[in-house]
Amino acid sequence: MLVAGCVLGLAPAVRAEPAAPADAVALLPLDADRSLEIYGQPVASEIARALVAGGVQVVVVGPRMAVPERARLIIDGTIALGKASTVTISLRVRNTADGTIVDTPSATAPGLAKIDGAAAELSARILPIVRDKLAALRRRTVSAPEPGDHDHGRVIQTPAVPAADRVVLVALADSAGAARGAPLLGALDTAVSEWTAAHHRRSRKLESAKLDPGTAPRAVATGGAELAIGLWILEYAPETGALPMARARVRVRIADASAIVFDRVVITDTVLGDKGLGPPERAARVAREVLAILRPHMRRLVSSWD
Repeated sequence: MLVAGCVLGLAPAVRAEPAAPADAVALLPLDADRSLEIYGQPVASEIARALVAGGVQVVVVGPRMAVPERARLIIDGTIALGKASTVTISLRVRNTADGTIVDTPSATAPGLAKIDGAAAELSARILPIVRDKLAALRRRTVSAPEPGDHDHGRVIQTPAVPAADRVVLVALADSAGAARGAPLLGALDTAVSEWTAAHHRRSRKLESAKLDPGTAPRAVATGGAELAIGLWILEYAPETGALPMARARVRVRIADASAIVFDRVVITDTVLGDKGLGPPERAARVAREVLAILRPHMRRLVSSWD
């Protein structure tokens, strides 16, 4: 019912607009496991319907669209399958100006048959949250001095965490079995370390078991980290021939201190190598391809991931 009703009945109310009006909310696609991807758009549509019905301006942002500059809040989230077939819908409300997370509501259904109830519950809860946050932003804007004001004696500075002090926890594991993923495991270790350093973060190792869905946010919080990134190698398939090649499937889970914000399997195309390329260099190319696939998701999840 949720899938059919949202896709067929709600599309006109939540269509994407070319520009966002003042006090608009940008609604991004919900991330979901491949088995749950069909529910991502209907759940997002139900959330948008509730916001529009409550008088909130909503701009639906597609995968290739930029967040409109005039949107005051960003809403994104995940749909994840848990233990005993439970389904959890987690939302994240962020301030567009600085990327700070202002709320993280969630709802859980006992199974896929009840996901529409969880979506309705979450839609009812998100409306007052968004209204309150927009009202607070309006009050802050009104109270700020206009450019022509003569109050030049006060300077308000917001403390910021130096870029060099931002920590990203990294967990790596070979789940391919029989050490088939060992070459890629070492290549990912090096590539992720270089990747985080290039984005002005310090990486710190973490046991992969601590990035289970139930414990990952706590691991981020207790570790004083900005994020935790877990990569589990599910398949690494190198092939020999005239040109060396390989492909991989890697489970990637990213968490912040409040929730799992990304959890899906990354699948590379077949990565071709130059003639005579050795196994370590071939694995390094595949590792870089995995991170290249992640790049747009990281930019969407972390506003300061430049």
